[in-house]
Amino acid sequence: MTSFTISAAPSTDIWRKPPHADVWNASTASPSSGPLQSFVSAKASFSFPWSEQYDQAGILFSFRPAGSPSDPSKAPPKWIKTGIEYYNGHPMLSTVTAAPWADWSVAPLTVSSSATEIWTTITIEKAIDEHGVSLWVYLVLENGEKVSLREICFVYGDGPENWTLEVSAMAARPQKGATSDLVVQVKDFAVNWA
Repeated sequence: MTSFTISAAPSTDIWRKPPHADVWNASTASPSSGPLQSFVSAKASFSFPWSEQYDQAGILFSFRPAGSPSDPSKAPPKWIKTGIEYYNGHPMLSTVTAAPWADWSVAPLTVSSSATEIWTTITIEKAIDEHGVSLWVYLVLENGEKVSLREICFVYGDGPENWTLEVSAMAARPQKGATSDLVVQVKDFAVNWA
């Protein structure tokens, strides 16, 4: 498992909204890639001084057709980002999926008002049940308990053998008027493949 920092400049984001918004310029680090069928899990802990609307850090999944060249400057046809996003004055647990257009879900992140450094751990795991295969996003509490945040089912819907997955840590500061970079600390970043 690795620890590092990511700096995200103002006006960076990952977002896709009809009819024409397709932003793909967030900062990423430590990419790990392989066949979608081989993915097992990804986990990371994040800490950052959120202050601007939509400041965010988390785990990024990029899905590209198998055999196609990977161009980090171009948005993949499908993606998922999940982690923490500062929204309307509060840190939120955030998950965005895009296939092809984005949808966004948020839930409050409970933090101690006296804490000076807050670490949040997120894991995404492949899950199989009687209905099929999906990805589950969890918040991992300090005691190791996993709190379910979201099940994502589109990922395995159209031939997982046809897709390559890249998993990265990411950070973004979408606010155009921000005067400084967002600096995110990442620790225990790990991606597991079968």
